[in-house]
Amino acid sequence: VSWVVTCAMENAIGGKLKLKKPLGGIKKKKKSKKTEEAGASSSAPEAAAAEDVEPEEDPLDPRTAYEKKWDEQIKKLDSKNAKKKAEQSHRDRINEFNDKLSKLSEHHDVPRVAGGA
Repeated sequence: VSWVVTCAMENAIGGKLKLKKPLGGIKKKKKSKKTEEAGASSSAPEAAAAEDVEPEEDPLDPRTAYEKKWDEQIKKLDSKNAKKKAEQSHRDRINEFNDKLSKLSEHHDVPRVAGGA
């Protein structure tokens, strides 16, 4: 029995668990000021236009471009829904809900569970 256990333990890998990413995220190197100044002087109008179109990316943000775009869409929808709710009073919302319920078929009615009579 001890021989079987020792054979199984020979294939085990020791040491601490290695994570795929470091805890602080992937850190990108910053450009030196010399390269930025040289690039800015040669194409100053193009650089200004590019900054207006696309915001500066955070190097510590682990999200992909699609995830960032998705979050922006969610924020837009949330603000749109908040404006819509602010326009209606509570009474208007209740009346709208009751109208919606009245248009549903009887199939959606809550069945009677306990019937004494």
